[in-house]
Amino acid sequence: MTSRAESPDVLTADLGPEERARLIHRFGRHFAAGDALFREGEPAREAFLLQEGRVRLLKRVRLVERSLMVLRPGDLFGESALLDDAARTSTAVALTDGIALALDRSTFRPLLESHPSIASRVTDQLIRRVKDAEDQIEIMLLRDAQSKIVGALLKLVGRNDGNAAELNVSPVELSTRVGLDVDTVKRQVQRLREQQYVRIVGERVEIPDLDALRRLYMLLGTKEELRGDGTSK
Repeated sequence: MTSRAESPDVLTADLGPEERARLIHRFGRHFAAGDALFREGEPAREAFLLQEGRVRLLKRVRLVERSLMVLRPGDLFGESALLDDAARTSTAVALTDGIALALDRSTFRPLLESHPSIASRVTDQLIRRVKDAEDQIEIMLLRDAQSKIVGALLKLVGRNDGNAAELNVSPVELSTRVGLDVDTVKRQVQRLREQQYVRIVGERVEIPDLDALRRLYMLLGTKEELRGDGTSK
Protein backbone atom coordinates (compact mmCIF):
# COMPACT_ATOMS: atom_id res chain seq x y z
CA MET A 1 0.00 0.00 0.00
CA THR A 2 1.26 3.51 -0.75
CA SER A 3 0.25 6.71 1.02
CA ARG A 4 -0.16 8.71 -2.17
CA ALA A 5 -0.35 8.10 -5.89
CA GLU A 6 2.93 8.30 -7.75
CA SER A 7 1.41 7.90 -11.23
CA PRO A 8 0.61 10.81 -13.55
CA ASP A 9 -2.07 13.19 -12.31
CA VAL A 10 -4.98 11.07 -11.10
CA LEU A 11 -7.40 13.95 -11.61
CA THR A 12 -6.87 13.74 -15.36
CA ALA A 13 -6.08 10.02 -15.56
CA ASP A 14 -9.20 9.28 -17.60
CA LEU A 15 -8.36 11.85 -20.27
CA GLY A 16 -6.64 10.89 -23.48
CA PRO A 17 -3.13 12.24 -24.15
CA GLU A 18 -4.44 14.78 -26.68
CA GLU A 19 -7.03 16.21 -24.27
CA ARG A 20 -4.54 16.34 -21.42
CA ALA A 21 -2.00 18.08 -23.68
CA ARG A 22 -4.69 20.58 -24.67
CA LEU A 23 -5.44 21.39 -21.04
CA ILE A 24 -1.76 21.86 -20.27
CA HIS A 25 -1.31 24.06 -23.34
CA ARG A 26 -4.24 26.24 -22.31
CA PHE A 27 -3.92 26.33 -18.52
CA GLY A 28 -0.47 24.90 -17.79
CA ARG A 29 2.00 26.81 -15.68
CA HIS A 30 5.57 25.54 -15.64
CA PHE A 31 7.67 26.13 -12.53
CA ALA A 32 11.21 25.40 -11.35
CA ALA A 33 12.41 24.07 -8.00
CA GLY A 34 12.40 26.91 -5.48
CA ASP A 35 9.73 28.97 -7.25
CA ALA A 36 6.89 30.36 -5.12
CA LEU A 37 3.59 29.73 -6.90
CA PHE A 38 1.88 32.03 -4.40
CA ARG A 39 2.52 33.54 -0.97
CA GLU A 40 0.45 33.74 2.18
CA GLY A 41 -1.63 36.91 2.35
CA GLU A 42 -1.68 37.57 -1.40
CA PRO A 43 -5.03 37.84 -3.22
CA ALA A 44 -6.12 34.36 -4.33
CA ARG A 45 -6.99 34.41 -8.02
CA GLU A 46 -6.25 30.86 -9.24
CA ALA A 47 -6.56 27.31 -7.97
CA PHE A 48 -4.02 24.73 -9.12
CA LEU A 49 -4.17 21.10 -10.22
CA LEU A 50 -0.68 19.67 -9.95
CA GLN A 51 0.34 17.68 -13.03
CA GLU A 52 4.06 17.04 -12.53
CA GLY A 53 6.53 17.65 -9.72
CA ARG A 54 6.13 18.32 -6.00
CA VAL A 55 5.07 21.43 -4.12
CA ARG A 56 5.25 22.22 -0.39
CA LEU A 57 2.63 24.29 1.40
CA LEU A 58 3.97 26.47 4.23
CA LYS A 59 2.21 28.61 6.83
CA ARG A 60 3.77 31.26 9.03
CA VAL A 61 3.20 30.59 12.74
CA ARG A 62 4.48 33.56 14.74
CA LEU A 63 7.87 34.15 13.09
CA VAL A 64 8.48 30.64 11.75
CA GLU A 65 7.20 29.02 8.54
CA ARG A 66 5.81 25.54 9.20
CA SER A 67 5.24 22.85 6.58
CA LEU A 68 1.58 21.97 6.13
CA MET A 69 1.70 19.46 3.29
CA VAL A 70 3.79 18.09 0.44
CA LEU A 71 1.73 17.95 -2.75
CA ARG A 72 2.16 15.39 -5.52
CA PRO A 73 0.66 14.98 -9.00
CA GLY A 74 -3.10 14.84 -8.75
CA ASP A 75 -3.43 17.27 -5.85
CA LEU A 76 -5.67 20.33 -5.88
CA PHE A 77 -4.32 23.33 -3.96
CA GLY A 78 -4.93 27.04 -3.62
CA GLU A 79 -8.67 26.35 -3.78
CA SER A 80 -9.43 29.44 -1.68
CA ALA A 81 -9.23 31.27 -5.04
CA LEU A 82 -12.64 29.79 -5.82
CA LEU A 83 -14.20 31.96 -3.09
CA ASP A 84 -15.05 35.65 -3.35
CA ASP A 85 -12.33 38.11 -2.26
CA ALA A 86 -10.19 35.37 -0.70
CA ALA A 87 -6.55 35.71 0.33
CA ARG A 88 -3.92 33.00 0.35
CA THR A 89 -3.82 31.17 3.67
CA SER A 90 -0.45 29.54 2.94
CA THR A 91 2.63 29.77 0.72
CA ALA A 92 3.26 27.25 -2.06
CA VAL A 93 6.93 26.57 -2.92
CA ALA A 94 8.07 24.12 -5.61
CA LEU A 95 10.31 21.32 -4.38
CA THR A 96 11.03 20.18 -7.95
CA ASP A 97 10.47 21.37 -11.49
CA GLY A 98 6.92 20.72 -12.62
CA ILE A 99 3.64 21.78 -14.20
CA ALA A 100 0.28 22.74 -12.74
CA LEU A 101 -3.03 23.72 -14.29
CA ALA A 102 -3.84 27.26 -13.13
CA LEU A 103 -7.60 27.81 -13.05
CA ASP A 104 -9.61 30.85 -11.98
CA ARG A 105 -13.30 30.75 -11.04
CA SER A 106 -14.43 31.31 -14.61
CA THR A 107 -12.48 28.30 -15.92
CA PHE A 108 -12.64 25.90 -12.95
CA ARG A 109 -16.40 25.33 -13.00
CA PRO A 110 -16.62 24.69 -16.78
CA LEU A 111 -13.72 22.24 -16.49
CA LEU A 112 -15.59 20.23 -13.84
CA GLU A 113 -18.85 20.38 -15.80
CA SER A 114 -17.21 19.13 -19.00
CA HIS A 115 -15.14 16.44 -17.23
CA PRO A 116 -17.30 14.63 -14.62
CA SER A 117 -14.47 12.24 -13.75
CA ILE A 118 -12.29 15.17 -12.67
CA ALA A 119 -15.19 16.64 -10.66
CA SER A 120 -15.67 13.32 -8.87
CA ARG A 121 -11.98 13.06 -8.00
CA VAL A 122 -11.85 16.66 -6.77
CA THR A 123 -14.79 15.93 -4.45
CA ASP A 124 -13.15 12.74 -3.18
CA GLN A 125 -9.90 14.60 -2.58
CA LEU A 126 -11.57 17.37 -0.56
CA ILE A 127 -13.40 14.80 1.56
CA ARG A 128 -10.13 12.95 2.15
CA ARG A 129 -8.46 16.21 3.12
CA VAL A 130 -11.06 16.79 5.84
CA LYS A 131 -10.42 13.26 7.13
CA ASP A 132 -6.65 13.88 7.09
CA ALA A 133 -7.17 17.09 9.08
CA GLU A 134 -9.16 15.19 11.71
CA ASP A 135 -6.43 12.54 11.93
CA GLN A 136 -3.78 15.25 12.23
CA ILE A 137 -5.61 16.91 15.13
CA GLU A 138 -5.81 13.56 16.91
CA ILE A 139 -2.07 12.99 16.44
CA MET A 140 -1.19 16.54 17.53
CA LEU A 141 -2.90 15.90 20.87
CA LEU A 142 -0.35 13.18 21.69
CA ARG A 143 2.57 14.35 23.82
CA ASP A 144 5.19 11.71 23.04
CA ALA A 145 7.16 12.12 19.77
CA GLN A 146 7.34 8.38 19.08
CA SER A 147 3.59 8.05 19.67
CA LYS A 148 3.01 10.78 17.08
CA ILE A 149 5.19 9.02 14.48
CA VAL A 150 3.71 5.56 15.06
CA GLY A 151 0.18 6.98 15.09
CA ALA A 152 0.77 8.82 11.81
CA LEU A 153 2.13 5.68 10.13
CA LEU A 154 -0.88 3.65 11.25
CA LYS A 155 -3.26 6.38 10.05
CA LEU A 156 -1.55 6.36 6.65
CA VAL A 157 -1.89 2.58 6.41
CA GLY A 158 -5.59 2.73 7.32
CA ARG A 159 -7.48 -0.51 7.00
CA ASN A 160 -5.24 -3.22 5.64
CA ASP A 161 -6.21 -6.80 4.94
CA GLY A 162 -2.68 -8.10 5.42
CA ASN A 163 -0.16 -7.77 8.21
CA ALA A 164 2.41 -5.80 6.20
CA ALA A 165 2.32 -2.48 4.37
CA GLU A 166 4.42 -0.06 2.34
CA LEU A 167 4.12 3.72 2.45
CA ASN A 168 5.66 6.26 0.11
CA VAL A 169 6.23 9.02 2.64
CA SER A 170 9.25 11.25 3.24
CA PRO A 171 10.47 12.69 6.58
CA VAL A 172 9.22 16.11 5.42
CA GLU A 173 5.73 14.72 4.83
CA LEU A 174 5.73 12.96 8.20
CA SER A 175 6.85 16.15 9.92
CA THR A 176 3.87 18.05 8.49
CA ARG A 177 1.50 15.39 9.79
CA VAL A 178 2.84 15.22 13.33
CA GLY A 179 3.95 18.80 13.98
CA LEU A 180 7.59 17.92 14.66
CA ASP A 181 10.74 19.18 12.96
CA VAL A 182 12.32 16.96 10.32
CA ASP A 183 15.38 16.07 12.43
CA THR A 184 13.17 14.80 15.27
CA VAL A 185 11.15 12.74 12.79
CA LYS A 186 14.32 11.21 11.35
CA ARG A 187 15.56 10.27 14.84
CA GLN A 188 12.26 8.65 15.79
CA VAL A 189 12.04 6.72 12.52
CA GLN A 190 15.62 5.53 13.04
CA ARG A 191 14.61 4.24 16.50
CA LEU A 192 11.75 2.30 14.93
CA ARG A 193 14.15 0.99 12.32
CA GLU A 194 16.64 -0.17 14.96
CA GLN A 195 13.81 -1.88 16.83
CA GLN A 196 12.85 -3.58 13.53
CA TYR A 197 9.34 -2.12 13.44
CA VAL A 198 10.04 -0.54 10.04
CA ARG A 199 12.44 -0.78 7.11
CA ILE A 200 13.47 2.25 5.06
CA VAL A 201 14.12 2.01 1.32
CA GLY A 202 14.58 5.48 -0.19
CA GLU A 203 11.38 7.37 0.66
CA ARG A 204 9.46 4.12 1.15
CA VAL A 205 8.63 2.95 4.65
CA GLU A 206 8.05 -0.79 4.86
CA ILE A 207 6.13 -2.11 7.87
CA PRO A 208 6.73 -5.88 8.05
CA ASP A 209 4.43 -6.52 11.04
CA LEU A 210 1.47 -4.18 11.47
CA ASP A 211 0.24 -6.01 14.57
CA ALA A 212 3.57 -5.41 16.27
CA LEU A 213 3.40 -1.71 15.41
CA ARG A 214 -0.17 -1.50 16.75
CA ARG A 215 0.94 -3.16 20.00
CA LEU A 216 3.75 -0.62 20.30
CA TYR A 217 1.23 2.21 19.78
CA MET A 218 -0.97 0.84 22.57
CA LEU A 219 2.06 0.48 24.85
CA LEU A 220 3.16 4.06 24.17
CA GLY A 221 -0.39 5.24 24.88
CA THR A 222 -0.41 3.43 28.20
CA LYS A 223 2.90 5.04 29.14
CA GLU A 224 1.49 8.48 28.26
CA GLU A 225 -1.54 7.86 30.50
CA LEU A 226 0.68 6.77 33.39
CA ARG A 227 2.87 9.85 33.00
CA GLY A 228 -0.24 12.00 32.89
CA ASP A 229 -1.56 10.44 36.09
CA GLY A 230 1.80 11.00 37.74
CA THR A 231 1.96 14.68 36.87
CA SER A 232 -1.62 15.33 37.97
CA LYS A 233 -1.02 14.10 41.53
